Amino acid sequence: MKNTRFMLSTAAAMLFALTPVFAQSAGFKVEVPFQFTVGKLTLGAGEYQVTVVKPGNMVLQLQRLDGPGTAAVMTTYVGGGPSQDKTPRLIFHNYGGHCFLSQVWIGDVNVGHELFASASELEYARAGRQEQTVLLAKQQSGK
Repeated sequence: MKNTRFMLSTAAAMLFALTPVFAQSAGFKVEVPFQFTVGKLTLGAGEYQVTVVKPGNMVLQLQRLDGPGTAAVMTTYVGGGPSQDKTPRLIFHNYGGHCFLSQVWIGDVNVGHELFASASELEYARAGRQEQTVLLAKQQSGK
């Protein structure tokens, strides 16, 4: 019985300690100067609002602010610990002229959201050399 209480207490303490990591949903704006793919959707160049819609479920949303285009995808966490660079950023994998969103870093802590590679990206990866592009974002006002 004591062991069960200890385990429950430990689990609750860990949940409260990790809550700030998972509660980040304020988001940021970023200017993407090229066409890119998120999951199965191709989005055009433009300004996007990036938010974590359901932090516990790791759903990431990109909403174009200067035209049509919205995508929501499941992600997984990558990284951990305090961040030296608090600038939100997007990381893209590039294969020739084809860009795929790979990771999103919110900026407050060193926890990123990694997207799962689509079948299309895997085809390009097998056929050619991968490069990487990092876009820094601007923080939302009021932060």
